[in-house]
Amino acid sequence: MITRIEIDGFKSFLDFKLDVPPFLALVGPNSSGKSNLFDALEYLRNTNWGDEDSLLASRRGRPHELFHRVSKGRPVTWFEVHALTVTTIGNGLFTDWHGSGADLGEDGIPISLALDRPESVDVLDGLSPWRIEKHAEAALEMARALRVLDEEKSGPRHYLRLQRSELDSWRLHQPDPDRLRGWSSAADHGPLRADGSNLATVLGRLKTQGAIEELLVDLVALIPDLTGIEPILDERRQEWTFDVLVDGQGAIPSTLLSDGTLRVIALLAALHDPDHAGVLLIEEIENGLHPSRLAELLRRIQGRVTDLNDPECVNRPLRQVILTTHSPVVVSELYRLRPDALVFLDTAVRVDPDNDRISRVTVAKPVRSEGEPGTFVSPRQVRKYLSAVGEVP
Repeated sequence: MITRIEIDGFKSFLDFKLDVPPFLALVGPNSSGKSNLFDALEYLRNTNWGDEDSLLASRRGRPHELFHRVSKGRPVTWFEVHALTVTTIGNGLFTDWHGSGADLGEDGIPISLALDRPESVDVLDGLSPWRIEKHAEAALEMARALRVLDEEKSGPRHYLRLQRSELDSWRLHQPDPDRLRGWSSAADHGPLRADGSNLATVLGRLKTQGAIEELLVDLVALIPDLTGIEPILDERRQEWTFDVLVDGQGAIPSTLLSDGTLRVIALLAALHDPDHAGVLLIEEIENGLHPSRLAELLRRIQGRVTDLNDPECVNRPLRQVILTTHSPVVVSELYRLRPDALVFLDTAVRVDPDNDRISRVTVAKPVRSEGEPGTFVSPRQVRKYLSAVGEVP
């Protein structure tokens, strides 16, 4: 799970810092940096996996376009992306710092860089917003143990596996309805893919593990006409498909389901997968779902993410959801349900006199009652925003 993100020089970010709770909704207008933040996490994930082509693998932008753009002054020729994470190991929580970046060489060709944890960063920074000081000593003990292991022959490999396991749990959720309808191989034991192309197999695995009933409870709460999901395995082809049972219609094959229904099923499959928890990055959560059901969906997500105020969290897989939204319904419900989950993103013109540089940057403003002017959104501003878009605050 991610507890803090720091980005400097990547796309719209300069000296950007954000504490991340287990459930986070990024709210803001188009071009405010919501998708750029997901791109930064994707880059960090790819480079720490040792992907030499991570600059080329960006889903949006050519390598040289990943660097912050300025309207005046000295160009930005480097960027860094850092994330503080917490991982369950045994009966404790281990925190770690992941960093990656890139630099424009003398020839102007971008080169990926793996970055070490900054010496100035304490291993427990970022945990205080979750109030889990009770786990601090366990985390430190695990950190010390891993440093001892690092001195042994097998230590570096052990630590690298730990890092890769954490980063591999960050998954973008951008399902493609056409792919959600397809058959998928029974040999696939992985999590739901970003495009959802293995949805049928994930549902089949949930059925064999007895986890599909809990998913169905959430599904019926969101789409009351649905009464069941029936994964079907073709023994000869060793591929899964699925039917949905609809009140008054019986079994409906996945190929006939609406895009919205498929998106809801895919999201719930990712949230209920007992084998693959981690961080789920969801763009525009409101896509495909009627506004009247959004509030219920948020409550269901809230029930699935980890609550680190609960000591039992160390006995369960850590699950986190970070989403983006343009929906005032989402803002209204989260403001009522848990305002600490809301962060408003916007852009502002920044002047850097040292480099005679002027550029537009992304700024993050959490919801709170007080703080330095311009760094937060007050409850009064949230209510004003909701009233302006026709929502009852």
